[in-house]
Amino acid sequence: MTRRTVIILFFVTIILHGWAVWRCFSADNEKPAAFIDVPPTRADRAPPCMSEGYISPDAGQGMVHVPSICELSDGRLAAVWYGGTREGARDTAIYYATNISENTLTWCQPRVIVDRASASKELCRFVKKVGNPVLFTDSEDNIWLIYVSISVGGWSGSSLNVKISYDNGNTWTRSERLVLSPFLNIGELVRNTPVIMSNHRFLVPIYHECIGRFPEILWIWKGRKTRRIYFKKTRMSGGRSYIQPSVVGHDSRLASAFYRNMSGDRSIGMAVSSDAGITWSEPQNLELPNPDSGLNAILLSGGRILLAFNDSNSNRHNLSLAVSSDAGRHFMRIAVVEDTAAEEFSYPYMIRDREGKIHLVYTWRRKRIKHVVFNEPWIDAEIKKASNS
Repeated sequence: MTRRTVIILFFVTIILHGWAVWRCFSADNEKPAAFIDVPPTRADRAPPCMSEGYISPDAGQGMVHVPSICELSDGRLAAVWYGGTREGARDTAIYYATNISENTLTWCQPRVIVDRASASKELCRFVKKVGNPVLFTDSEDNIWLIYVSISVGGWSGSSLNVKISYDNGNTWTRSERLVLSPFLNIGELVRNTPVIMSNHRFLVPIYHECIGRFPEILWIWKGRKTRRIYFKKTRMSGGRSYIQPSVVGHDSRLASAFYRNMSGDRSIGMAVSSDAGITWSEPQNLELPNPDSGLNAILLSGGRILLAFNDSNSNRHNLSLAVSSDAGRHFMRIAVVEDTAAEEFSYPYMIRDREGKIHLVYTWRRKRIKHVVFNEPWIDAEIKKASNS
C-alpha cells in the first residue's frame, strides 16, 4: 500500500467518523432520557379471556418468519413479517397487514411493502435479500418500520434501514439506511419490541453478528421540528454469546434485558440497567432453558414481567409463558401456548394495547403467523392454576 493511499484512507476515516459524531449530536431535541408509563396500570376487570387466530394465509411451499405487531391510532392492529421460498432466499419480502376493525382477529390480505427490488431502488445500493422487520408507533401516531437488508453473504452481512408511514400504513417514506459504523456498517440486526423514552426517543434492542456476536441498543428519534431521523447505538455487556435482547423498563431508570443464549449453557440470559439503558450489567443465566432461540418480554401491571419463550434445551417445538414478580430474577411457568413434537413455534413478539390486552404473535411452523390475544385476568387465572398444580 502506497503512502498516498494510506493518507487518503486516513482522511476518509476522519470524515466518516466526523459525520457520524455530527449526526448523533446535532439533534434538535437532546434531553436526558427516562422510561415512561411504567409500570402500566391495570386496564380491565373483565372475566378471563383468550382467543387465537392467524394473520397470514398458509405459505404453501414457502415460509414466513419473524413477526412484529403494533397498535394504530384508531385501535386497529398492524403486523409485519418476512416471507419467501425459504429463509435467506432472494425472493423474500416484508409483508404488512392490518386487522379489519378494532377487537377482531380477522385480518386483511397482506401486501408487500419492501422487497429486494424496492429496497435496492430506495437505498441506491445492491440488496440481495431482506428480513427481520420491527413495527412500532410514536407519540404522533406515525408508524415506524425498521428492517434488515443484506447485500453480501448471510445475516453477518446485514444492515438496518428505516421507513415511516404518516397515514396509517397507506404510504411509506423511502428507505433510509442507518449508518451505525463508519467502516463496513454490516452485521446489525433487529428483533424485539422497542421501548419509548421520555424524550420521544426509542430504545430499540438490536444485535451484531459480524465476526463477533453481541447485544446492542439503537437509539432512534425524529426531529421535533422536522422529519429528519437521528440515531446512534451503544453496546450492551454480554460478551459473544448473548444476542436478541428484549428490554423491559420497571421505573424511570431501572430496566431488565433478557437474551437469547448462543453458548452451550442453553439458558436465558438476563442483565440489568439502572441508568435508563445506557449501561448494563454482565448477563447472568436464569433457570429457564433457551435452545438458541428468540424470546420476548413485556411489563404487566403491578411491575410483573411476562415472558414468552421456547421451554426446551434443544428445539423450538414448545412455546410457553412465564411470569416474574421480582424484576425477572425468578419466573413461574403459567401456560403452554404450543407443544407439538418436530414442529417449530418461534420468535414470539408481544405488545400490550390501550385496553390492557396482550397480543402475542409468533412464527407457526414457518407456514403462518399466529396471533393470540389474552387479558391479565386470564394470566391471573393461569397463575392460580400453576400454583395449585
